[in-house]
Amino acid sequence: MEKVEHLQPQVEFYADLAARLMKGADFIQELTDSLLAADDPLPIIRCAFELLGHTNSEFVTKEDDTTDAALAERYVQRDEKSSRYFAELLRDLGFEKILRRNALEDLLLGVQIGLETHRRKNIGGDAFRDEIAAMLAQVTRQLASNGHALLVEPETTIRYGNGLSKKVDFALTQGGHPRFGIEVNFYTVSGSKPTEIKRSYGSITSGLKAVGTELLWITDGKGYRAMNRSLRDAFVTLPNIYNLRQAQESLQGDLCYSLKHELIKSC
Repeated sequence: MEKVEHLQPQVEFYADLAARLMKGADFIQELTDSLLAADDPLPIIRCAFELLGHTNSEFVTKEDDTTDAALAERYVQRDEKSSRYFAELLRDLGFEKILRRNALEDLLLGVQIGLETHRRKNIGGDAFRDEIAAMLAQVTRQLASNGHALLVEPETTIRYGNGLSKKVDFALTQGGHPRFGIEVNFYTVSGSKPTEIKRSYGSITSGLKAVGTELLWITDGKGYRAMNRSLRDAFVTLPNIYNLRQAQESLQGDLCYSLKHELIKSC
């Protein structure tokens, strides 16, 4: 409740904007002009993200990579053309629909309560895993057209060595055998995975190779800005590391090469 009261001036800003929209004003132009006129646009921008349930100062998606301070600076510099970006971003996120509900204080309170109950849910990780699942389905379809039949099996345990096993997010199986094991992680903040790989994945990788399985790691997220060194260390132990863009561009060809060197050109 205290946070809702703290944001009251910004909520009133958006309530006034909503009233103008009801009278036919254009959302993008009206919001852009209002923020250009504001002495300090930063709290207003932060409030919009709060209403959307985003509490981090960074805003990173597949298309965007910015901060609330960088967005505010566009208005401080009175750059109208560049300033429209924030309004267009909010429109794409459905913010105009939120304004038209005419219950901003109740919505903000609900968001704050919801954030506390959902704070530990890995929503970004789940979305990233779904993205990888769709990509693997596409990759295996293309590989099948080139004579390499692979099936995508989610959450598979691969056994190796003397009673050892490794559970992976996806396995690409060939004739019932897990030919590739794929782990998937997404980080909005720093995590332990790179250190875990450096510490223990050397023996895991060699053990899986001994039974004909190659281990891959597809990972991404703005959290790596704070752990680049650890990621480099992990790469020494596990060279098959991809971010999303690299996987989209290179995974199919790399899998094809691994499956059958002489047919790489046809893939």
